[in-house]
Amino acid sequence: MEAHEIIQIAAFIPDYQSGAGHSVKIYYRDGSIHWLQCSFRSFIKNLAKTFAVNLQEARRRYGPVIGSKNLIPLVLTPFLLFVPLKARKPLVPGDPAYGYFRLRSVQDVISSPPSCLLLLEGGHKLPIIQSYRATCSHLRKARKLEAYLLEQYIQLMDHEANVELMQKTMSKDRQ
Repeated sequence: MEAHEIIQIAAFIPDYQSGAGHSVKIYYRDGSIHWLQCSFRSFIKNLAKTFAVNLQEARRRYGPVIGSKNLIPLVLTPFLLFVPLKARKPLVPGDPAYGYFRLRSVQDVISSPPSCLLLLEGGHKLPIIQSYRATCSHLRKARKLEAYLLEQYIQLMDHEANVELMQKTMSKDRQ
């Protein structure tokens, strides 16, 4: 999968396909849905590989930022974070239960006890198998991580490059 395809993803969840076994169900930002026959773990590794992300190092580095050791968002770029939320009950112990939802594609979380419903860009409405409170907590942590990453990104940018970029942006706005 290429980077330009990945940035169009609103969510991806593990799925069972009748007669095919394990697959990944991909919800796109334009409202379309696609199934990819591969293991969920392989899919995540391929996403990380496309963006040259070391998953183990990312978990080690970003866990302390959000105060968590588990369920760390998948960070592909500072603007492309995927939040893990429980999307299904596995049929067999050891199968993945968590799907990943693009933080900027989440439009609303609706409480419908005992779980909740996630409204995504593209008109997707996906049930989440965890409480409204837990879902909102995961989203807050992901927003905190995104703010941290953007702050780090801005600090790394060269001051003169920032000024030049701002001048170009302002001149385009005037035209």
